[in-house]
Amino acid sequence: MTKLTGIAALALLASLGACGSVEQPAEDTAPDAAMTMDGPYAESEMAMDKAMKDAVGVDAADTWVKKMIAHHEGAINMSRIALGLEPTADLAKMAQMTIEKQGAEIEALKALARNGAANPASAKLYEAAMTEMNSDMMAASGATPSETYLTKMLAHHRGAVAMSDIALASGATGAVRAQIEQTRAKQLEEIALVEAMLKGEPTPATQTKNAVAAPTATAKPDATKTTAAKPAPVRAAAPKASPEPTAEADDAPTCAPEHRAAGHC
Repeated sequence: MTKLTGIAALALLASLGACGSVEQPAEDTAPDAAMTMDGPYAESEMAMDKAMKDAVGVDAADTWVKKMIAHHEGAINMSRIALGLEPTADLAKMAQMTIEKQGAEIEALKALARNGAANPASAKLYEAAMTEMNSDMMAASGATPSETYLTKMLAHHRGAVAMSDIALASGATGAVRAQIEQTRAKQLEEIALVEAMLKGEPTPATQTKNAVAAPTATAKPDATKTTAAKPAPVRAAAPKASPEPTAEADDAPTCAPEHRAAGHC
Protein backbone atom coordinates (compact mmCIF):
# COMPACT_ATOMS: atom_id res chain seq x y z
CA MET A 1 0.00 0.00 0.00
CA THR A 2 2.83 2.38 0.88
CA LYS A 3 4.51 1.72 -2.46
CA LEU A 4 1.26 2.24 -4.34
CA THR A 5 0.64 5.52 -2.55
CA GLY A 6 4.11 6.76 -3.46
CA ILE A 7 3.66 5.79 -7.09
CA ALA A 8 0.32 7.58 -7.24
CA ALA A 9 1.88 10.73 -5.77
CA LEU A 10 4.67 10.68 -8.31
CA ALA A 11 2.16 10.23 -11.13
CA LEU A 12 0.13 13.20 -9.85
CA LEU A 13 3.22 15.43 -9.70
CA ALA A 14 4.21 14.39 -13.22
CA SER A 15 0.78 15.25 -14.57
CA LEU A 16 0.82 18.66 -12.90
CA GLY A 17 4.25 19.37 -14.34
CA ALA A 18 3.03 18.40 -17.79
CA CYS A 19 0.09 20.79 -17.51
CA GLY A 20 2.39 23.62 -16.53
CA SER A 21 4.67 22.98 -19.48
CA VAL A 22 1.72 23.11 -21.88
CA GLU A 23 0.21 26.36 -20.56
CA GLN A 24 3.43 28.37 -20.36
CA PRO A 25 4.20 28.58 -24.12
CA ALA A 26 0.64 29.74 -24.80
CA GLU A 27 1.16 32.76 -22.52
CA ASP A 28 4.51 33.57 -24.11
CA THR A 29 3.19 33.49 -27.68
CA ALA A 30 0.11 35.68 -27.08
CA PRO A 31 1.90 39.06 -27.23
CA ASP A 32 3.73 38.07 -30.43
CA ALA A 33 0.43 37.21 -32.11
CA ALA A 34 -1.08 40.55 -31.11
CA MET A 35 1.95 42.44 -32.42
CA THR A 36 1.75 40.63 -35.75
CA MET A 37 -1.91 41.56 -36.16
CA ASP A 38 -1.16 45.24 -35.63
CA GLY A 39 1.06 45.40 -38.70
CA PRO A 40 3.16 48.47 -39.57
CA TYR A 41 1.77 50.66 -36.80
CA ALA A 42 2.51 48.36 -33.85
CA GLU A 43 5.98 49.68 -33.04
CA SER A 44 4.85 53.29 -33.18
CA GLU A 45 1.82 52.59 -30.96
CA MET A 46 3.90 50.84 -28.31
CA ALA A 47 6.50 53.61 -28.34
CA MET A 48 3.78 56.22 -27.87
CA ASP A 49 2.20 54.28 -25.01
CA LYS A 50 5.55 54.03 -23.20
CA ALA A 51 6.36 57.71 -23.73
CA MET A 52 2.95 58.75 -22.40
CA LYS A 53 3.34 56.57 -19.31
CA ASP A 54 6.79 58.05 -18.63
CA ALA A 55 5.52 61.64 -18.98
CA VAL A 56 4.72 62.98 -15.50
CA GLY A 57 4.36 66.63 -14.51
CA VAL A 58 4.31 68.60 -11.30
CA ASP A 59 0.50 68.49 -11.12
CA ALA A 60 -2.52 67.23 -13.07
CA ALA A 61 -2.45 70.07 -15.59
CA ASP A 62 1.29 69.83 -16.23
CA THR A 63 1.02 66.06 -16.53
CA TRP A 64 -1.64 66.51 -19.22
CA VAL A 65 0.71 68.85 -21.10
CA LYS A 66 3.59 66.39 -21.06
CA LYS A 67 1.48 63.35 -21.87
CA MET A 68 -0.21 65.21 -24.74
CA ILE A 69 3.19 66.03 -26.26
CA ALA A 70 3.92 62.28 -26.39
CA HIS A 71 0.39 61.67 -27.68
CA HIS A 72 0.81 64.10 -30.59
CA GLU A 73 4.28 62.76 -31.42
CA GLY A 74 2.68 59.33 -31.74
CA ALA A 75 0.11 60.69 -34.21
CA ILE A 76 2.88 62.26 -36.31
CA ASN A 77 4.84 58.99 -36.44
CA MET A 78 1.76 57.00 -37.45
CA SER A 79 0.88 59.58 -40.12
CA ARG A 80 4.36 59.31 -41.62
CA ILE A 81 4.00 55.54 -41.74
CA ALA A 82 0.61 55.92 -43.46
CA LEU A 83 2.11 58.21 -46.11
CA GLY A 84 4.62 55.49 -46.97
CA LEU A 85 1.94 52.85 -47.56
CA GLU A 86 0.45 54.21 -50.81
CA PRO A 87 -2.62 55.83 -49.21
CA THR A 88 -5.59 57.25 -51.08
CA ALA A 89 -5.40 60.92 -52.08
CA ASP A 90 -7.84 62.01 -49.37
CA LEU A 91 -6.03 60.06 -46.67
CA ALA A 92 -2.66 61.43 -47.78
CA LYS A 93 -4.01 64.97 -47.35
CA MET A 94 -5.37 64.11 -43.92
CA ALA A 95 -2.11 62.48 -42.79
CA GLN A 96 -0.09 65.51 -43.94
CA MET A 97 -2.55 67.84 -42.24
CA THR A 98 -2.19 65.80 -39.03
CA ILE A 99 1.60 66.10 -39.14
CA GLU A 100 1.43 69.88 -39.57
CA LYS A 101 -1.28 70.55 -36.98
CA GLN A 102 0.09 68.21 -34.32
CA GLY A 103 3.60 69.56 -34.87
CA ALA A 104 2.45 73.15 -34.31
CA GLU A 105 0.53 72.16 -31.19
CA ILE A 106 3.53 70.32 -29.76
CA GLU A 107 5.49 73.58 -29.84
CA ALA A 108 2.65 75.35 -28.02
CA LEU A 109 2.55 72.59 -25.40
CA LYS A 110 6.30 72.67 -24.84
CA ALA A 111 6.03 76.38 -24.03
CA LEU A 112 3.53 75.54 -21.26
CA ALA A 113 5.50 72.65 -19.70
CA ARG A 114 6.83 73.38 -16.21
CA ASN A 115 10.00 72.36 -14.42
CA GLY A 116 9.85 70.73 -11.01
CA ALA A 117 9.56 67.46 -9.13
CA ALA A 118 7.28 64.92 -10.80
CA ASN A 119 4.03 64.11 -9.01
CA PRO A 120 3.19 60.41 -9.60
CA ALA A 121 -0.29 60.85 -8.10
CA SER A 122 -1.20 63.22 -10.92
CA ALA A 123 -0.25 60.59 -13.50
CA LYS A 124 -2.63 58.02 -11.99
CA LEU A 125 -5.57 60.24 -12.94
CA TYR A 126 -4.95 59.44 -16.61
CA GLU A 127 -4.15 55.72 -16.35
CA ALA A 128 -7.64 54.39 -17.16
CA ALA A 129 -8.13 56.69 -20.17
CA MET A 130 -4.67 55.89 -21.54
CA THR A 131 -5.17 52.14 -21.10
CA GLU A 132 -8.49 52.26 -22.92
CA MET A 133 -7.03 54.34 -25.74
CA ASN A 134 -4.04 52.04 -26.22
CA SER A 135 -6.24 48.94 -26.13
CA ASP A 136 -8.66 50.38 -28.71
CA MET A 137 -5.82 51.47 -30.98
CA MET A 138 -4.05 48.10 -30.88
CA ALA A 139 -7.32 46.30 -31.64
CA ALA A 140 -8.36 48.65 -34.47
CA SER A 141 -7.91 47.36 -38.01
CA GLY A 142 -9.29 47.81 -41.53
CA ALA A 143 -9.50 46.22 -44.96
CA THR A 144 -6.60 48.37 -46.22
CA PRO A 145 -3.65 50.17 -44.60
CA SER A 146 -5.51 53.46 -45.13
CA GLU A 147 -8.62 52.20 -43.37
CA THR A 148 -6.51 50.76 -40.56
CA TYR A 149 -4.84 54.13 -40.08
CA LEU A 150 -8.24 55.84 -39.86
CA THR A 151 -9.63 53.42 -37.28
CA LYS A 152 -6.53 53.75 -35.14
CA MET A 153 -6.57 57.54 -35.35
CA LEU A 154 -10.22 57.54 -34.33
CA ALA A 155 -9.32 55.78 -31.07
CA HIS A 156 -6.30 58.07 -30.74
CA HIS A 157 -8.39 61.27 -30.94
CA ARG A 158 -11.04 59.91 -28.57
CA GLY A 159 -8.31 59.19 -26.04
CA ALA A 160 -7.13 62.82 -26.21
CA VAL A 161 -10.68 64.05 -25.57
CA ALA A 162 -11.03 61.75 -22.54
CA MET A 163 -7.70 62.94 -21.11
CA SER A 164 -8.66 66.57 -21.70
CA ASP A 165 -11.91 66.05 -19.78
CA ILE A 166 -9.90 64.67 -16.86
CA ALA A 167 -7.53 67.64 -16.90
CA LEU A 168 -10.40 70.15 -16.98
CA ALA A 169 -12.11 68.37 -14.08
CA SER A 170 -8.85 68.41 -12.09
CA GLY A 171 -8.74 72.21 -11.75
CA ALA A 172 -6.50 73.31 -14.63
CA THR A 173 -6.42 77.11 -14.92
CA GLY A 174 -4.94 79.95 -16.95
CA ALA A 175 -3.10 79.38 -20.20
CA VAL A 176 -2.97 75.61 -19.69
CA ARG A 177 -6.75 75.41 -19.34
CA ALA A 178 -7.18 77.46 -22.51
CA GLN A 179 -4.85 75.06 -24.33
CA ILE A 180 -6.74 72.05 -23.01
CA GLU A 181 -10.03 73.45 -24.27
CA GLN A 182 -8.50 74.27 -27.66
CA THR A 183 -6.95 70.81 -27.99
CA ARG A 184 -10.22 69.14 -27.03
CA ALA A 185 -12.14 71.12 -29.66
CA LYS A 186 -9.61 70.26 -32.38
CA GLN A 187 -9.68 66.57 -31.49
CA LEU A 188 -13.47 66.56 -31.79
CA GLU A 189 -13.13 68.10 -35.27
CA GLU A 190 -10.66 65.37 -36.21
CA ILE A 191 -13.05 62.71 -34.92
CA ALA A 192 -15.83 64.06 -37.14
CA LEU A 193 -13.48 64.12 -40.14
CA VAL A 194 -12.27 60.55 -39.60
CA GLU A 195 -15.80 59.24 -39.10
CA ALA A 196 -16.91 60.91 -42.34
CA MET A 197 -13.97 59.39 -44.25
CA LEU A 198 -14.69 55.92 -42.86
CA LYS A 199 -18.29 56.24 -44.08
CA GLY A 200 -17.15 57.41 -47.49
CA GLU A 201 -18.81 60.80 -47.04
CA PRO A 202 -17.32 64.02 -48.52
CA THR A 203 -15.15 65.93 -46.10
CA PRO A 204 -16.10 69.47 -45.00
CA ALA A 205 -13.26 70.90 -47.11
CA THR A 206 -14.65 69.29 -50.26
CA GLN A 207 -18.16 70.55 -49.56
CA THR A 208 -16.91 74.11 -49.09
CA LYS A 209 -15.00 74.11 -52.40
CA ASN A 210 -18.01 72.85 -54.35
CA ALA A 211 -20.35 75.42 -52.79
CA VAL A 212 -18.10 78.33 -53.78
CA ALA A 213 -17.39 77.15 -57.33
CA ALA A 214 -21.00 76.59 -58.50
CA PRO A 215 -22.40 80.19 -58.46
CA THR A 216 -19.29 81.65 -60.10
CA ALA A 217 -19.74 79.62 -63.29
CA THR A 218 -23.36 80.76 -63.97
CA ALA A 219 -23.33 84.45 -62.98
CA LYS A 220 -21.06 85.83 -65.75
CA PRO A 221 -22.89 84.56 -68.92
CA ASP A 222 -26.22 86.03 -67.73
CA ALA A 223 -24.73 89.53 -67.44
CA THR A 224 -23.31 89.32 -70.99
CA LYS A 225 -26.65 88.39 -72.57
CA THR A 226 -28.46 91.29 -70.91
CA THR A 227 -26.10 93.98 -72.17
CA ALA A 228 -26.11 92.63 -75.76
CA ALA A 229 -29.89 93.03 -76.14
CA LYS A 230 -30.08 96.77 -75.23
CA PRO A 231 -28.47 98.43 -78.37
CA ALA A 232 -31.21 97.08 -80.74
CA PRO A 233 -33.85 99.88 -80.15
CA VAL A 234 -31.24 102.63 -80.74
CA ARG A 235 -30.40 101.38 -84.25
CA ALA A 236 -34.14 101.19 -85.24
CA ALA A 237 -34.72 104.98 -84.68
CA ALA A 238 -32.02 106.09 -87.19
CA PRO A 239 -34.01 105.66 -90.52
CA LYS A 240 -36.59 108.37 -89.52
CA ALA A 241 -34.35 111.19 -90.85
CA SER A 242 -34.47 109.99 -94.51
CA PRO A 243 -38.00 111.24 -95.58
CA GLU A 244 -37.05 115.00 -95.45
CA PRO A 245 -34.95 115.16 -98.67
CA THR A 246 -37.75 113.36 -100.52
CA ALA A 247 -40.26 116.18 -99.75
CA GLU A 248 -37.98 118.84 -101.29
CA ALA A 249 -37.55 116.86 -104.50
CA ASP A 250 -41.36 116.57 -104.99
CA ASP A 251 -41.90 120.42 -104.93
CA ALA A 252 -40.29 120.95 -108.37
CA PRO A 253 -42.95 119.25 -110.54
CA THR A 254 -45.77 121.28 -108.89
CA CYS A 255 -44.48 124.60 -110.44
CA ALA A 256 -46.49 125.57 -113.57
CA PRO A 257 -44.50 126.32 -116.75
CA GLU A 258 -45.64 129.98 -116.92
CA HIS A 259 -44.56 130.58 -113.31
CA ARG A 260 -41.26 129.07 -114.05
CA ALA A 261 -40.71 131.27 -117.07
CA ALA A 262 -41.55 134.31 -114.98
CA GLY A 263 -38.99 133.28 -112.40
CA HIS A 264 -41.52 132.61 -109.65
CA CYS A 265 -40.41 128.96 -109.12
